[in-house]
Amino acid sequence: MYRLKRQWPKPNPSWWTEWTEWTEWIAMTTAPTEIPPESEYGIRISDAAATAGVSARTLRYYEELGLLTPSLYTPGGERRYTQEDLAQLRRILELREVLGMNLEEIKEFLSFESRLDVLRADYRAKKGGTTKQARAAQKAVLREALELNETLAEQLNAKLARMDSFRAKLAGDAQRCRELLAELDQASSRRA
Repeated sequence: MYRLKRQWPKPNPSWWTEWTEWTEWIAMTTAPTEIPPESEYGIRISDAAATAGVSARTLRYYEELGLLTPSLYTPGGERRYTQEDLAQLRRILELREVLGMNLEEIKEFLSFESRLDVLRADYRAKKGGTTKQARAAQKAVLREALELNETLAEQLNAKLARMDSFRAKLAGDAQRCRELLAELDQASSRRA
């Protein structure tokens, strides 16, 4: 059985000329897009995830929760991370892994820390003021900072108390296992 090879029509020379002119016109009228230098362009999500030892999905999830927002996006909408973003990610992972905070606790903790940064900058800006009004503003800033610091300390103390309680339970369980092992060893040596 033979198949006939389809013959495509030859392009009309005027069609090709029009197409070439059209593409040349587009090339001349559109400005070339400049790709910013690597340092300004940021780090790709896969590279940021690999650097931190998490998955790209984790970074997207943190973005959904409002924990970590990439500072940069490409014109195509790709997320790009800066060194400051990576420092924020390391802080999130530290709070999660070292202190055992859940993501809601981390979000609250980070919001307190960022508010403290704002208060610190505000205090430094008002530090030189000698008027009664300036001193009142400084006191208000310091009172709010004190309240936030005490709240953070209370949260950490509560978390540490739960951790100490858990550690004490584990130590008690380990001691009970040692006692039972000693009893079994004594029973075995009496029979022998």
